[in-house]
Amino acid sequence: MREESIRELSRAAFRLFVGQGYGATSLSEIANAAGLTKGAIFFYFSSKENLMLSLLDIVEANIADTLIARLDQTKGGAAEKIAAFFRHTSQAGVERPDELLCLIKVSIEFHNRGDAIDRRATAIYNRFHGALAAILEDGRARGEIDPTLPVVELASMVIATHDGMMLEWHRRGETIDGRRLVRTVWSTFLHGIVPRVA
Repeated sequence: MREESIRELSRAAFRLFVGQGYGATSLSEIANAAGLTKGAIFFYFSSKENLMLSLLDIVEANIADTLIARLDQTKGGAAEKIAAFFRHTSQAGVERPDELLCLIKVSIEFHNRGDAIDRRATAIYNRFHGALAAILEDGRARGEIDPTLPVVELASMVIATHDGMMLEWHRRGETIDGRRLVRTVWSTFLHGIVPRVA
């Protein structure tokens, strides 16, 4: 019963925070969407902030931890590992869209607040950035990456491209083929938009 109630509250909170934002979502709305009472949120989480921190724990376990493990296991060079980054996060976008979008949107809503939620979201993004920067640095050392491109900014560009892609997929919903969008982003990331001369 406890686990099921926590799961229902978490699902409802993910959905509402993605749809309305953290600040615009009340605890009563979350409780109603979960079919529970507002008191249940206080019983299990003690506050709205702790509820969000719990959601970020879920995101880290289901998305960040599995992504880092996937990147570590991926054979090949920088291009293969960056492709694995896009593939894995895109799969998360299909299987766990509210979790991935919640992280993206919370990172925007809480940016520079300096509170626990801001620090937690930033720490997750720092893991992504650190993993990507290490891949790119290694790729540059092996001659796979243009040595004039700054690694820190290139890692940020991968994350920005990813987040923008996920937000656009979310905005357009059924009117866009998400898998095709991911392939287009990846191809453009590798080859640009100028036609290749044979």
